[in-house]
Amino acid sequence: MRMAGKEGNGGRKRGGSSPASVQEADRAAKGRADDPAVTSILDQRIQNLREAIAEIDAALAGRKQLNRQFVQQIDREAEQVKSHLNLLQPPWKMGFHPDVEFLRLSFHKSLTSRAKDRRSEELKYWENGVNLAKERRKFLDEYKALLATKRRLEGA
Repeated sequence: MRMAGKEGNGGRKRGGSSPASVQEADRAAKGRADDPAVTSILDQRIQNLREAIAEIDAALAGRKQLNRQFVQQIDREAEQVKSHLNLLQPPWKMGFHPDVEFLRLSFHKSLTSRAKDRRSEELKYWENGVNLAKERRKFLDEYKALLATKRRLEGA
């Protein structure tokens, strides 16, 4: 049983807005823009995002430096192993000595291990860089959105 003229929503059409409600929303937005608490919160969040982005930039630079140090250390260790390995005479010149062959195999394993360490470090560096860049991009997008919001509120 439907009564004529009653739509169940207080007589208003769905999806429409009256000019009075638009004016009320504009006044509310202007009131929020003039509210020092709102702009203070926006300013504080914007500053926090600036600091977070700067921290990520510093972390990226620090990770790059750390990578260089690790790779240099790994390369130095590999060079030391190579120099020790080169001190051993080739097996065809001296005959078969199990102790020398054991040492030679140990040096080869050490070189292989250094190469593995280097690859692992390069992969970790890349993964850290990608993760930090994603985080930075997320903060930067939020930072830009808050700046735009603040400009709209100040211009309202």
